[in-house]
Parts: sequence; structure tokens; C-alpha cells
Amino acid sequence: MPKPLLLLLVLCYALSAQAQKDTLRIKNLSYSSSFEEKHFKALEKGEQNKLALLLTVNPTVTEKELEWAGQSMQQLYTALEASKIREKTLPKQVKLIFDMAHRQFLKKYEEIASFDQIMKTGTYNCVSATALYALVLEHYGIGYEIKQLPTHVYLVADPKGSKIMMESTNPLGGYFAPDPKFKKSYVEYLQKGKLVSEEEVRTKGVEAIFNENFKADKAINFQQLVSLQYYNEGIKQYEEQAYDKAGKAFQKAYHLHPSHETRYLLTSALALQMEGLNYDKMEQVELLTSFYAMQPGDAHRDEFTNDFKVMTQKHLLDKPDTVFYNKIFAAFKSAARDSVSYKDIAYVYHFHNGRVKALNNQHDQALEYLTKAYGYNQASAELRGVLKSVFYEQLNRNRFPGDLSKTLENYQKTFSFLQEDPHFHSNSMLAYARAIQNAFNDDSRTEGRKLLLSLETLYKKDKGDFTERMMGELFVGACQSYYRAKNATSMKEIAKKGLTYDPKNERLQMVAKMPANARF
Repeated sequence: MPKPLLLLLVLCYALSAQAQKDTLRIKNLSYSSSFEEKHFKALEKGEQNKLALLLTVNPTVTEKELEWAGQSMQQLYTALEASKIREKTLPKQVKLIFDMAHRQFLKKYEEIASFDQIMKTGTYNCVSATALYALVLEHYGIGYEIKQLPTHVYLVADPKGSKIMMESTNPLGGYFAPDPKFKKSYVEYLQKGKLVSEEEVRTKGVEAIFNENFKADKAINFQQLVSLQYYNEGIKQYEEQAYDKAGKAFQKAYHLHPSHETRYLLTSALALQMEGLNYDKMEQVELLTSFYAMQPGDAHRDEFTNDFKVMTQKHLLDKPDTVFYNKIFAAFKSAARDSVSYKDIAYVYHFHNGRVKALNNQHDQALEYLTKAYGYNQASAELRGVLKSVFYEQLNRNRFPGDLSKTLENYQKTFSFLQEDPHFHSNSMLAYARAIQNAFNDDSRTEGRKLLLSLETLYKKDKGDFTERMMGELFVGACQSYYRAKNATSMKEIAKKGLTYDPKNERLQMVAKMPANARF
């Protein structure tokens, strides 16, 4: 797969207007700390601790730092109360909050900074400073909107009234400068995911489509603001070529607020991590399946299936490791984006497992796997061939499950291609012949006659390679069983019927001529 371009990315880059369309959910988040895991899971339960969420991006933060941050915020509130903030008009309240928060916390602006740095050193950027103002305004019940521009985030207090802008940084201090190659690549990504059509691209051009989909100027909520911190962390790690850390940060940014560009950058980070891997470890396989799970629409569907085939060859056929291979299948199954992808890999999994079982003479297990494979791909000539070999092996060795007639009936009902297959028909007659011989040899005459009737039906439909003499000898064996039972009447009856198939059989002729009251 092609390498993603090395991007010059901005700390304060905003989320796209396309975000609401992207609904893929991250199944297994990779947490960087127990603190992060605790507060992400609390968020999923609807228990949002905003201050804690702002601190989670730093993997070294613990509950102790959260407590200390809370105390720092309380010091600001105490100072604001001492300044009689509640007695002032709303514009003056906002001005006081802006000034005192700036004075107490915001010491040094840097493009790359997270919220925990405000608490420790006073280092801030547009995202973390905006988050600080949001916390204080919310504490005093003052309405606000967080605004995003393509390269900046700021806050508007009292958006339905006085609309007071709280601007903490120079909005031109950071920038995102995508080059023409990046723009073209991103528009192609949108086309593959059917998010824009070829007609739109031809009509509007790459530049216009890129600007419409990659940039936005709108209000975002607090959770999206937290997502921006992870997005920015991902950008930082991406620029430093720490693609593992970048991927995990983009993963959480996407989890908090799904967007096509975050998804695109996540897949880019994953692709770079996969270079040179041989997929002999489960974490490497999961990296690959995570990449495929993030693809839009049917993008990379063929590669998804082919990669699973390669791993099947390596881990099931060449150097079998069933436990590891089953884990690989589970990971791919979880990552399948649609029913077509799922059916493709499920067929490969069940077909090759069935073939391996068949080669090891484990025919019952082989048939179980192959039956499932047939459910995913009934047109496969290769599968039909393996199924037939298993059927014939079972029939030839009398290893079919249960009643022969029911077994053959079930085979034909489940696998419709057998109904007109002459080889299956011939093998069925031979299986009946062996079962009939065994039944009469064991003097199981009722069973023998039932099987004989079934064989007669097949013989009348199509004799195939089954000769008259072969039919006649089966009736001879039946006569011998009735001879041992000293039943002359049944012997003569069987012999006469046998002669209708093999009229020149001398032994049947002899039995048929016996007197009805013959004694043994």
C-alpha cells in the first residue's frame, strides 16, 4: 500500500465539517494509563469529569495530579469570589475571568502544549487555554460556544447575547499547509469511501472538494475540544515519526469525535507502523486488522482477503499453529467492514481447515468445516472437489454417520451439485452394495432388504458402472442368509427378484427352481 505523505500539521487544527458522517466506532482502545482508561470508561457511562478528561492525554497523569489541578482551579475561583465576580455585569464577569485566568495560569504560549502543562508550568496553546476558559465559565453558569477555524480554536462567551470573544492566542501562530499531493491523496480517499463522486471532483476540482471537506468553521462541544488534544498529540508524534504513539492518539481522538480526516491520519500512522512486519505476533496482526477496519467503504477489500490468505498459508498450512491461526481469524473477522469481506475470509478459513482435516483422515471434522465453507461459496470448484473426496472416502470405508440412506439424502439436500453428479451416483451404489453385503452376512435381513430396495431405485435410475452380475451376487448373498434361517419361501422370492436383474445367474436359477416345501 502507498506511504502516506509526511505532513506539516498544526497544533490547533480543527475538525472537519464532514465529521458527523463518519460513524465507525473504535472497538478496542489502547489506553496509555489506568487514569486514562478510568475516565474514558466513565465517559461511556455518561459520567463526564471534564477536568480529568483534559488531563488524560498525558500518560503520566494520575489521580494525584487531578486533585492538584482541582485545587489550582479552586484557588482561581476563590480569587474571583474575592473580586466580587457575582456582583458584576456579565461582560465584566467575562473580562475578569479572562484577566485572572490569564494572570494565574497562562504564562507561555507554545504551539505544542497539553492542558496538564497549564497546571504545571503555565505553558498553553489555543486548545488548552480555550478549555480553561470553558471550565471557569461553566463554573459560573455563563453560556459559551467553542469556535473552530481551520487553524485555530477560540471561545465566545454569552453567544446568544453580547457574544464576547475570548481569544487566548494569535490565531496565525500555528498553521496547516497541505501541499497539492496531500490534497489529491485526501480527495482520492473520499472518492474510495464514496463520500464524494467522480462527477463532483470533475465539476468542482480537487482544490474545491478538499476545502469543502477538510476545513470547517463551526461550533464544537467540549468533548470535541478534548478530542483536539489527542489529535494534536497524534500530530506531534507523527512529525517525530513515532507512529505507534501517533496511531494511539489518533485512535482516541477519533473515538471522542469521529471525523474522516482523523480516520485518514490514523490509517496513515498504522500503514507506516506496518512497514517491515512479518505478522508472526498477534499485536502485529491486530495492527494490520485495525488498518483495514478503518478503511472507508470497500477500499482495500481485495488486499484484506489476500492478506488473510497469506497468513492462512503461513500459519495453518506451512507451519501449522492452530491456536495462533484461530486468533488471526478472530481479528480479521472483527475487522471485516461488510458481509462480502466477512464471507471471503470465512470461506478461506473453513475451506483450508477442512482440507487439512481431510488430509489427516479426520473426515467428520473435515466435513463440518467444509459444509460451513460451502455456505459462504457454493460456486467453488475447488471446494466441490474436496467435498467429493471426503464423501467418497466416507462411503468407501463405511465411515458415514448413522443410516446410509439418510446420509446420502442429507448430502444431496445440503450439496445440490451432487444430485446430478454421476460419480456420486456410482459411489452411492457401491456404498449400498457394501452395506447390503454386511447386513446379510450378519443376518440382519430386514436391514438388508431395506438397503436392497434403495439400491434398486438407484440402479433403475442409472446403472452407471454397476453390472448385472454385481446386482445378482447381492441377491445371492441375501439367499444365503435366508438359507441359514431355513426360510425356503423367502429364498425363492429373493432369487426370482434377483433374476430380473441378472437372468443368467446360475446360483439364483438353482434357488428359484427349488420346491416350495424344500427342507434343510
